[in-house]
Amino acid sequence: MLQACMDQNFFLYGMIAAGILGVWCLFWSSRFYHIAVRDMRRREAPRGKWTREILDTAGARGAAMKDTGAFLRSRLQEGRILGQRVGSLLNGVNLAASLCGVFLLLGIWGIYLLQYEQYVLYQYLLTAGSMISLLLLARFSLNFSGKQQRLLENWTDYLDNREASCTVISAEPEPVQEEAAASPLKRSEQEAAITQVEEKIREKASPRSKFAELMNPEDEKLMREVIREYLT
Repeated sequence: MLQACMDQNFFLYGMIAAGILGVWCLFWSSRFYHIAVRDMRRREAPRGKWTREILDTAGARGAAMKDTGAFLRSRLQEGRILGQRVGSLLNGVNLAASLCGVFLLLGIWGIYLLQYEQYVLYQYLLTAGSMISLLLLARFSLNFSGKQQRLLENWTDYLDNREASCTVISAEPEPVQEEAAASPLKRSEQEAAITQVEEKIREKASPRSKFAELMNPEDEKLMREVIREYLT
């Protein structure tokens, strides 16, 4: 059986297939984070299902959300694309690199056991090294951990500010009530001030004053309205 596997290059093709699987997992993981990061600038019309779920859940909970960081981390772990969890796709990259290593060891064992030429060993080493290096370098360069941290920080700030604004809006009616409660007191003080000014004008408009002829009831009413308008 080992002879048949070596003759059919089963282990060699296995390494290539594992590398393709790892690249497929990397592509869709990167696609998920790319959409999620872009949706941070278009929250009004997001394209990603994950972003819409975040907004819907936050809208349903309102200001009752206690731990925003824990909520976002749990949602990131449950993020899906093509029906697969993103965490599982990233684990698939590690699995693909491990499979390349396993097929390499099996190939080396078959080469030495069946006395294959030296160039076959180099072929296996080159294929496995290329696949593993490609997967590890691609995962490192795509910086998935940095994108996760960026999503956490940005969404935490957004949801916390949203919660604070909801709290301020709900607390706005209280000053109105206080103002409504205080308004009768202000009106009574205003009326007292008007009466005091009116009395002083009456003193000036005594029978001996040259303004006495102006102080008829209609003028007094008009004067009172002018004073009230001035004080308000």
